[in-house]
Amino acid sequence: MRNIKQIRLSNGWTQQYIADNIGITKASYSNIETGKRSPSLKVALKLQKMFGISIENLLNIENDGSAPTKE
Repeated sequence: MRNIKQIRLSNGWTQQYIADNIGITKASYSNIETGKRSPSLKVALKLQKMFGISIENLLNIENDGSAPTKE
């Protein structure tokens, strides 16, 4: 989720500002931003809307159009 830090900083937003706007604690947001935890679907959708980016970009998912493979 490193890309959300870049977007946040380019907008001049603090972690507290983001957390307040999506309804979570600053600590929870910080953990999401640093990759220590993944956001719930509800939080991911709020972040997507706030940052104006796709879920794939938000979650750093590369979509090459292929089906997932079983490992």
